[in-house]
Amino acid sequence: MNPDHVQQVLEERARALARAPDDQADGDEIELVVLTVGAERYGIDVRLIREVRPLAGLAPVPGTPDHWAGLINLRGSLCPVLSLGRYLRLVGGGPDDAAEDGSGVLVVVTAPFTAALLVDAAAEVRRCPPAALRALGPADDRSHAAVKSVTGDLLQVLDPAILLADPALVVGREAGEPRR
Repeated sequence: MNPDHVQQVLEERARALARAPDDQADGDEIELVVLTVGAERYGIDVRLIREVRPLAGLAPVPGTPDHWAGLINLRGSLCPVLSLGRYLRLVGGGPDDAAEDGSGVLVVVTAPFTAALLVDAAAEVRRCPPAALRALGPADDRSHAAVKSVTGDLLQVLDPAILLADPALVVGREAGEPRR
């Protein structure tokens, strides 16, 4: 075989391998971890998730609002656990009895601080082109304030930074009261 022909074949193969597959040609797809809480489905950008793990070792904290399920030990650090079903006031939704039976899945998010979200399941990771996301306007209630967009099949995309910045989540002071 001619060395020039071999070089040409290798270059063609390199070009073919360097091309993005047709379904990812734009390269701007967002990867979302799909969570279920009751009958609702939510997505969170995979880059904001540190890990997904089964619920274990949840320690309830007396005197905290209902939406805080408790604390877990996350490799030597205490991590608060927010029951997404209770916080979003979903009817019959969420693993509310997770502390008793050990069910539930924790999704550890890192924006604006590390916290775990208690959900029913983390079903899949889905790729979604930005054009498929419909932005939502401002919401009046907290069950919709953290939802920044929706996909065509009604997957609600949560923004953990907005979710965890809600003043109602602060323990030890009334919502809306200034920090000291």
